[in-house]
Amino acid sequence: MSLTWSGRASFVALLLLATVVDCGGRTELEVPPPLPPKPECELDADCPGADDLCAPVRCIDPENFDGELPELPPGAVLPPRVCLVVDPVDCDDNDPCTNDSCVAETGLCSYSDATLDLDGDGFRAPRDGFLPGAPDSCGDDCNDASALAFPGNPEICDGVDNDCNGIVDDGSIFEPLNPNPLRLSSDMLAPAGANGLAFDGDTYLSLFAGGNGETNMFLSRITQQGQLSSPNEEPFTFQNADAFGGEILWIGDRYGVLWQERRDGDYEVYFTLLNKAAEKAIPDTRLTNAPGFSINGTLAWTGNEFIGAWQDERNGSFDVYAQRISVDGVPIGANVRLTDAPFDDEAPSLAVGVTTVALAYGNSNAGQNVRLRLFNLSDLSPITGVIEVTLGVDAVYPDVIWNGDRYLVTWFVRTGSEKAVFGATFDEAGNALTPPTAISNPGPFRSRYPTVLPLGDRSLFIYSDDRDGNDGYELYSRMVDQQLAPIGPEQRLTNAPRDSIDPIATFGADGNVGILFRDDRDNAMHVWFDQLACVTMPQ
Repeated sequence: MSLTWSGRASFVALLLLATVVDCGGRTELEVPPPLPPKPECELDADCPGADDLCAPVRCIDPENFDGELPELPPGAVLPPRVCLVVDPVDCDDNDPCTNDSCVAETGLCSYSDATLDLDGDGFRAPRDGFLPGAPDSCGDDCNDASALAFPGNPEICDGVDNDCNGIVDDGSIFEPLNPNPLRLSSDMLAPAGANGLAFDGDTYLSLFAGGNGETNMFLSRITQQGQLSSPNEEPFTFQNADAFGGEILWIGDRYGVLWQERRDGDYEVYFTLLNKAAEKAIPDTRLTNAPGFSINGTLAWTGNEFIGAWQDERNGSFDVYAQRISVDGVPIGANVRLTDAPFDDEAPSLAVGVTTVALAYGNSNAGQNVRLRLFNLSDLSPITGVIEVTLGVDAVYPDVIWNGDRYLVTWFVRTGSEKAVFGATFDEAGNALTPPTAISNPGPFRSRYPTVLPLGDRSLFIYSDDRDGNDGYELYSRMVDQQLAPIGPEQRLTNAPRDSIDPIATFGADGNVGILFRDDRDNAMHVWFDQLACVTMPQ
């Protein structure tokens, strides 16, 4: 018989023997022995939890369970009848691929799949910390955000790893698709800036901030052909509270969105879910509640839950904090502090590997430097100490992605003789694989604001560069291999006066790459959209 003692403190009675002396000290009063403790219960129904058939609490005689009850403090005695959990139901089926639970009303076991199939292709995502198809992974889908990716599916040029061989669009390159990009923001929203871009298998969903004065955030949908769809410039925030900095992810059947705004006084971080129609599926969920600014959020998806991170000044200077969030948008536990160093830790970026989460961020000690730290995927406990990716070169705007079997950290250098876009790679133990390597070659000019898409065996960089003397920055792209060696030349993507900056890229239909960016060609800061075409090269 399996027992759990219920409410031990509620029925423990201490035997107290005392001698009371009056204030004059002349007469001793004898105190009678204490009365025996009353029963804690008479019937099963007197016990809290008696109606829970999974862990039934019963009113029992303690003498019948001698030696099985918890040890009492010295001098304590048990009541003649007490409440105990008797014979709880054990639903553990020793299968890591099921979530085991017991229904309290019936006492029957219930089993559900431990992993998700959000894209509905019949293949489940692996458990966190497992490669797809590995023993006990409980899933072999390499990309549960796309129904076009599963083991055995023929590989085509569509921006996903169709056959789950670890390579996206095997052997392809990417070239400009449209001669003229699409402007998303209207004149009334200038100045506007790009925040996030995702593709749901049918439509791009863009998120941008704008407004002359108070800044709000807006959604626009874009067709696969690069045309505006409905909703266009749909309000996402409504408080006139300087909302911006949102990131958006499509995970197979819904979008997750993380952003910052100051509807509650100072800047706090918020999260919500959108359905495929770009409608909010849950109320806005506030993730932070602390003094000072919580800003510059980043969002990652593990395959089973979201992780958001941001820079936070609740301790005086900026540190990086994180929050785990369930697939249904419910915060899991409390905010987790990821950095604790002198000087400001800022501009975080997250990526998810197989068993770890990587955090790349800037630190202001002796200038601006890029740092990396790895954390346990399950609870965000640290795995490595601080890894100094750069030191003393004025490196800013770090980003990190997971690509095949390694993390790729990127940044750009603002000053010095080589003001280029750089990258470096690390394994999941934090060991350096490729040292800091220049990706762009601007000569005496500057490259800035890199965004990177992983293709498994190579990476596509998109960045801004002012080498052309075209009254500002233009967008460029370059492909590199896993050792960051170039595959082909740098490629100019835009051609307009003034700045084209802050690109955000995502894979779209037919292997095309959608790019959201800020562009000033119309003499005001606006948000624009452009695409690259996937071109399959002969093998």
